[in-house]
Amino acid sequence: MKDAIHFYKSYDLKETRRFYEDILNLKLYKDQGKCLIFDMNGHGKVGFCTHHPKNHAESTCITFVYERKREVERMYHRLRTEVDEISEPTLNDEFKIYHFFTKDPDGHTLEFQVFLS
Repeated sequence: MKDAIHFYKSYDLKETRRFYEDILNLKLYKDQGKCLIFDMNGHGKVGFCTHHPKNHAESTCITFVYERKREVERMYHRLRTEVDEISEPTLNDEFKIYHFFTKDPDGHTLEFQVFLS
């Protein structure tokens, strides 16, 4: 296998592009007109398409994994001024992670985390 792309439904590609490029700093890999594909910093790709009727925003979670707790905190401070709904970063003892959740413009749940062990 060379790579992996996970595709999700988008209702507004312009807003999706602004969010993932300008706020999350992901590089656009390919614009296919109906689909935008972003590179996940060499760890696969994530795509958003207007024609994916089977993917519902409430049934997905895209997780961004960081190496350090301060990187998660930095992203939290950046996002809290950009999104309407965001949880406070918390320690999850069960999974030994530090994380928080928010939503993208299409309502997909996004998790930002670091593994602590």
